[in-house]
Amino acid sequence: MTTEQDANKERLELALEAAGLDLWENDLVTGDVIRKTSKIFAELGYGEEESLSYMDDIFKIVHPEDVPLIRTAINDHLKGIETQYRCEFRVRSKSGAWVWYANYGKIMDREGGSGGRRFIGVTFNIDDRKRNEEMLAVRGQVWRTLVENSPDTIARYDRECRRIYVNPALSKLTEGGTNALLGKKPSEFPGGQDYIVFESKIREVFETGRDVEFELNLTSHTGKKFCTHIRLTAEHDLSGSIVTVMAVGRDISELNMERQKVNEMAFYDSLTGLPNRRLLIDRLQRSLASSARSGLNNALIFIDLDNFKTLNDTLGHDIGDLLLREAAQRLTACMRQEDTVARMGGDEFVIILEKLSERVQEAEFQVGTFGRKILAILNQPYQLANHNRHITPSIGIVLFSGNQLSIDELMKRADIAMYQAKKIGRNTIRFFDLDMQTAVENRSSLEESMKQALPLQQFEIHYQPQVNDAGTIVGAEVLLRWQHPVHGTILPADFIPIAEETGLIVDIGLHALKSACQQLKTWEKDPGKNHLHLAVNISARQFQQADFVEQITGVFKSAEINPARMTLEITESMVLGNVHETINKMHALKEKGVKFAMDDFGTGHSSLSSLKRLPLDQIKIDQSFVHDISENDDAAVIIQTIIAMGNNLGMEVIAEGVETAEQKDFLIQHHCVNFQGYFFGDPMPLDEFERVIAITLPPIRNGSIDAVSSPNCMPDAIISLP
Repeated sequence: MTTEQDANKERLELALEAAGLDLWENDLVTGDVIRKTSKIFAELGYGEEESLSYMDDIFKIVHPEDVPLIRTAINDHLKGIETQYRCEFRVRSKSGAWVWYANYGKIMDREGGSGGRRFIGVTFNIDDRKRNEEMLAVRGQVWRTLVENSPDTIARYDRECRRIYVNPALSKLTEGGTNALLGKKPSEFPGGQDYIVFESKIREVFETGRDVEFELNLTSHTGKKFCTHIRLTAEHDLSGSIVTVMAVGRDISELNMERQKVNEMAFYDSLTGLPNRRLLIDRLQRSLASSARSGLNNALIFIDLDNFKTLNDTLGHDIGDLLLREAAQRLTACMRQEDTVARMGGDEFVIILEKLSERVQEAEFQVGTFGRKILAILNQPYQLANHNRHITPSIGIVLFSGNQLSIDELMKRADIAMYQAKKIGRNTIRFFDLDMQTAVENRSSLEESMKQALPLQQFEIHYQPQVNDAGTIVGAEVLLRWQHPVHGTILPADFIPIAEETGLIVDIGLHALKSACQQLKTWEKDPGKNHLHLAVNISARQFQQADFVEQITGVFKSAEINPARMTLEITESMVLGNVHETINKMHALKEKGVKFAMDDFGTGHSSLSSLKRLPLDQIKIDQSFVHDISENDDAAVIIQTIIAMGNNLGMEVIAEGVETAEQKDFLIQHHCVNFQGYFFGDPMPLDEFERVIAITLPPIRNGSIDAVSSPNCMPDAIISLP
């Protein structure tokens, strides 16, 4: 062998060693082993002597199952059956573990052309690869088991978007099964726009490598429709290139049904099935946008069922619910497809009418016609279980076009119009106008100011004299005046209704009572005034308080006055709600000495039987009857009847609103001996009231006032002093 050949051989051995290959060589003519495997024994942990022993007979440490494989592979190559000797086998290491190796070899002619042959090859460690293959095989088997038995649909797509694999769950959905699916693109089978999009998403995964998720509506060959959630995932080869895309689809039909239920709960009224406030606001926003684009007018309609609360309270909530459902169905039947009817809650419905005329007058005519149709259909009788009932609507309408007004402002205007319809008598339609809003804003401003009126001591007590037929001031009715810093003096008729609605009347009424009691306490020390009585109005809201009796007695106790000098004025409407409770409260206070008067008598609807049950001390004839004495014979008859009834029941009768001598004389003639009205004095501040008392007092003898009984002593009028 030449020096150059030796060098080449050395370089070859170094290269094999660097590659982790162990070279071996046998002479097939002589049977001699020219080069033995040596490095693998060191890898297996054997010492030098053990290595030499196993080199002579390596089959001692080869796995018994692999020995025949090695012999067969060698013989097949020697016989020419295989062009190359290849064999993979396990060898036992020093620790007892089996390690995988591979032999690659080939029969070659001896150098120099002498005709001899040699068997030369390499041995190298393949343990890591075999372990990975085993792991992948296990994983593959697990994957195949899962895929084959998965309820999810699974498919693989190649770069041309053709299916190269489908699992049983997917093939069962398709007529023709696996054969109909394999090799086809989604756009080819089943085909259609949805599957063209599907195919584009597969290409997207090939291009980006990122997962894609989407939902697809499917129909099986049996006609069953369902929705599937599909996830597309890139699959890579060992080099990292994307070779396939796997699609996994899961049936989410039930999930979608749950989503729909949640959506209905969030956006639809559970009782009527109509859109609720949340969905209404969304559609109103879209309506504003569409009208801005088209220039057409739209309308917002508020509908409130008149006296629904009374029906609900008398017949029960089940019947009330039946009515609401029936009303919702009637309204829905009137709608066009582009319109919306929603339930705001309670007995209030809202309609959005779209695509009306761009001319305001024509649009008003269109929505007015529609409103009258709603009136007619909701006025029809309702058969509610065993009850036949009639109920009417109050309807408020506001037109809008574009985005000039916010949603809140539109809702506010429609609501104002609806309440205006109620105010003028119900069962009617009102369009919003700016005068309505001005009135509402003024009322709202007044309401806000009223919240601070008590803390800022803006309520002033006035006294209107109550006079007997002898001309003596026997007491006064306590009346409030609100001294507003901007609007000046505000009369009770303008602020009491607001106080009632807001509940502020409870504190305001208590303030009036406390002020009256404090004044009575002050007058106790004055012989000219300690005989006076005061009357204070009690509101329905006050009277309904659970602790009303305790509040009133607490005020008397704190002021340390005689309750018999105080008269509480109530109205007939307060009695109608719960006569039994009213009587109990009145008796509880009567036991403390408090007196009661029925104010505005004759204007309510209380029956004589209920009136007889009430522990009243006084009846006040309403001023409307007194005003008509000279012009209306009916009014005169009513007054005479009230006086006679009061006298027969042992109740004192006082006439309100006496403004003329003629009225006073008529009342005295018919035995009414107590009066109140402008003829005797306006409601006046305390200092003015006390000056009037000083002028009209009879002489004081022995520390007390002489009673004056003759009508002739009565002055023509007690006037307000400047």
